[in-house]
Amino acid sequence: MKSSGDFFLNLLDKLLPNRAAPVLARVLKPREGPGKNKYSVDVQVLKAGSLEETDQIISEVPISPIWATKKKRGVYAMPNEGQVVIIEFLEWNIAYPYVSGIYSDEYDADEFCKERFIITDGDGMFIEINAKAKYILLDTGKDSSVKLEEKKITAKTDKSILMLREDKFSESNQSQSLFLILKDFMQMLHDMVTVGPPPRHKVNPPCKLKLRRIMRRLDALMEE
Repeated sequence: MKSSGDFFLNLLDKLLPNRAAPVLARVLKPREGPGKNKYSVDVQVLKAGSLEETDQIISEVPISPIWATKKKRGVYAMPNEGQVVIIEFLEWNIAYPYVSGIYSDEYDADEFCKERFIITDGDGMFIEINAKAKYILLDTGKDSSVKLEEKKITAKTDKSILMLREDKFSESNQSQSLFLILKDFMQMLHDMVTVGPPPRHKVNPPCKLKLRRIMRRLDALMEE
């Protein structure tokens, strides 16, 4: 008489003859390029626990994207060659595999906390959305970044900074400020004196008044 285990195994064989449980696999080749069902990888199945390679290779396994539509919109992140992934099968049918996720023991997480949503290439470039501090940061990892805060935007390179506030902006590099350069230029015109002959002349009072008005407008638009 067969045991209950054998009974259920035979029942599964009858109901799901091509069944396949989830497996681990190593990415051999990421598929790239646009098109229907092109978001996929070739993988080599591994033994659970030891992660030893088997002879089973599955080609063009579709990746379950974070989000995607039929109009090419979505969030895509191809697993790298050598990455260990989890392969599952629709209705446990070996003919319909798909990548359901990354194996947690085989990846290194970047620095993160619960308030930060981060997208990174793992090589210094990242996008951060900080819910607690209320900002969005785009950083190339190569001394170039843009930070969006409430009523303030800051763009930086290794040599200059552009800052936009609610009603003012500033631009500067390591040694100079556009605001101060313009202020000095206006002041020089205001105090300008010609040399003779003919006799020296100064800027007339109406023109000085106009320059003062322009300087006040500059103060309202820019800051140091």
